[in-house]
Amino acid sequence: MLLVVAVSGVILIVQMILLVMRKKLSVGGWVTACLALLPIALVAGSAILGAETEYNPADATPGRIAGHYANGDSSLTLRADGTYTATNLKGLTGGTWSNFDWNLTFSGSTLEQPRWITRRGMPAILPYYSGPDGSDGPLLKKQ
Repeated sequence: MLLVVAVSGVILIVQMILLVMRKKLSVGGWVTACLALLPIALVAGSAILGAETEYNPADATPGRIAGHYANGDSSLTLRADGTYTATNLKGLTGGTWSNFDWNLTFSGSTLEQPRWITRRGMPAILPYYSGPDGSDGPLLKKQ
């Protein structure tokens, strides 16, 4: 993708040089410039949209993490006293929870790397976190 953006940048530079030298650009030149802008705009847009999810929020404290999280028929309630109840999360039903920064640990759990995140500034939990690639399963949003 970076190669496409680099080539698009070179095409835009060439078109701008032609524009400066000729004081005008042909229709084909404008079409080429617009097509070259498309990949650059897509990369910039994805970078902006990707910034909406914070995978390592600085304010991951037990008081901020505690609460009720849900998505469809899956839910997770984390209480301030360190206990939890869950519904439809890989057999997870209840026990104790703790956190180390944004990483969560549930007693008796088969969940791998559950993680507390913020999405658009709102707290959420990725019960099946595997990396910031978008394939983490359901996002449980704080209610």
